[in-house]
Amino acid sequence: MDRQQVADWIAESLLASDVLDRASEQKQTVAVRQAERNLARWYPDVELTVEIVAYQAVWELYGVDPVLKYQRHAVKSLSDNGESVTYKDKEERPAVAPEVRSLLGPTADELAEDAAAKPPQYGGALI
Repeated sequence: MDRQQVADWIAESLLASDVLDRASEQKQTVAVRQAERNLARWYPDVELTVEIVAYQAVWELYGVDPVLKYQRHAVKSLSDNGESVTYKDKEERPAVAPEVRSLLGPTADELAEDAAAKPPQYGGALI
């Protein structure tokens, strides 16, 4: 998918487009490619539209933000002079953009894990 096509959709459709505006064209291109690659792996049966790739590309660019990197590693707070780091309880930034998840639902891996956790029920009754 073309970077400019995704950038145009973001400029016309998202208020929170500042992360794209601050990124260089090379970073934007990488974000679009990374979004396409990840989405193709997570949703192999879905045709990727500009909207879906745009949401994920913005999410990927937000992941480069140092504050969000700390959140991704479950950092709750930092202190510079005291050199302390406080961690949250296993709370990690999701890889799939919230907008993408609301449009497409669970990923293929999540569906497979659910299916494996719940073996099929066959008719009959236990006595």
